[in-house]
Amino acid sequence: MNNTNTDPAFIAEIKDADYRKATGLSQSSLKKFIVQSPAHYLASLEEVQEPTKAMQFGTAFHAQMLQANPEEHFAVKKKMDGRSKEGKLYNESFALENQGKVIIDEEEHSRIIAMADSVMGHGFAGEAMKSLTHKEFAVFGTNHGIRLKGLIDGYNEKEGIVIDLKTAEDSSPSGFRKACWDRAYAIQQVHYTWLLTNAGKPVNAFYFIAVEKEPPYAVGVYKINADSLTKSFKIWDDALDSFFVCQASGVYPAYSEEPIELNL
Repeated sequence: MNNTNTDPAFIAEIKDADYRKATGLSQSSLKKFIVQSPAHYLASLEEVQEPTKAMQFGTAFHAQMLQANPEEHFAVKKKMDGRSKEGKLYNESFALENQGKVIIDEEEHSRIIAMADSVMGHGFAGEAMKSLTHKEFAVFGTNHGIRLKGLIDGYNEKEGIVIDLKTAEDSSPSGFRKACWDRAYAIQQVHYTWLLTNAGKPVNAFYFIAVEKEPPYAVGVYKINADSLTKSFKIWDDALDSFFVCQASGVYPAYSEEPIELNL
């Protein structure tokens, strides 16, 4: 399917800007609703968030790994003295030629190439990446009367395997376990799995590939256990119920209006 107005919709090729504009509750927005509060989610809709250096670096890495022509998505800027005539001319022409692209420097580009090589050189991760039938694609579906959407990194449709790439400070088992907890990656997996299954696509395995951003660019591949996913599915499902109520009433509460006893 290639119509973002029809559910379920599986769109193999979609521009990032088109996905962002498409109607739907993403896993990142839903996580804000769950982890912080409905009020924080509502406030986030009004925020104009400028991408941080870390976010731009992650976007460039994903483009390097998942796009056929990564240079269409990011540009590498040489370090030039903007006070010199040559530097000023370079900076002006670079800005004009690369409007709309993520800008990274040469050192960041070198790290991204090394990270990509590390992923592709990893036995399991490299083979999984080579086997993908779809990269950076969108899925839409309606649940609890709420339109949901997801932009998924990689999918092997024949085997029913989903891949999610993560850049990490620490991709060790203990480090990634902490990241899963802090960033609610299990909720993301539940969200994507439901969207794919709802669209009639098989999901037999879901792997997170985490690669560190500093030498030796270590790679870890992880799957979340079934018990954690069962609990996360209930949290996700209950959150959609609550979201529907908030949407219908127009009331998005923050924290409890009753005193809460804290155990220190």
